[in-house]
Amino acid sequence: MADSSLSDKILGSFWGRFFIVILQTVLISQLLLLTFLVRLYVNITLLKYIVVLLVGLLAGFSTRRFLTAHTRVLQLLAALISTALSLASLYILSAGFIGINLFYRSNNRPDWQGLIQFGLAALGSLLVINAFRTRSAPQQVHTAPAAATPQHRPEVKRWLPKFTFPAQKKSEPKVTKIAPVKKERVSAKKRTTKKVSNTLAIQKTAAKPKKLAVVAAPKPKTKKPARKAKKNAKPEIKFVGKEEYICPYCLDPVEDHDPRGVKICPICKTRHHADCWGITGACQIPHSNEKKKH
Repeated sequence: MADSSLSDKILGSFWGRFFIVILQTVLISQLLLLTFLVRLYVNITLLKYIVVLLVGLLAGFSTRRFLTAHTRVLQLLAALISTALSLASLYILSAGFIGINLFYRSNNRPDWQGLIQFGLAALGSLLVINAFRTRSAPQQVHTAPAAATPQHRPEVKRWLPKFTFPAQKKSEPKVTKIAPVKKERVSAKKRTTKKVSNTLAIQKTAAKPKKLAVVAAPKPKTKKPARKAKKNAKPEIKFVGKEEYICPYCLDPVEDHDPRGVKICPICKTRHHADCWGITGACQIPHSNEKKKH
């Protein structure tokens, strides 16, 4: 827990990230000295300036990686400081062959070799820091438009008189009075005739037999004929085994009823033409000749 909190504190502060940039650049630049120990078919002076340029590029990458949230000027300043310290360490390890001497003092002339190397490394750092940067366009502040005040239109005087339609009177529905139905007195004779007619009607309906509904028997389902074979269907291929006999003398096929005659060897059952057998007098298979010799 203590180690994680310490690393969080280092990465959370600017000076901690700045120290990591310097340490990473110095250590990796010292490993670049191993390129002089490998046999490369490159001029030693050209290789020296290539290593110096790689130191500057490395400083730029480290600064851009760890100081992303800071300004570009601060990133460039950190890259230049880490580049100077890396070249100074290379000067000490290479015994003055590569790098810059921070303690160089001369009244006659400056250290041109050191200044050229530092300028080349600084150029590499500057290229990495400014590479693939997108310029953010200035944001335009859009002011809210003022609320549109309603404008009163001037009234136009009309010279023509106004015409108005007369109001239509609503027609009220007329109520018609319905005269009450007078009750008719029904005599006793009429009542009896009504009862008799009702009983006769009931008897007639009861006497009629009910018609039975005839349900038609379901028709048997006829089977649909099988679908005809498609016209484009491929014909079936049938294989028939047939043995073919060939005369070993003339190499022509020997048929069952050959007009030239058929002669079968009693030993190997090989079929010959009769005329071919008559020419040689023996089977053309080597086995018969061998047996005769024995």
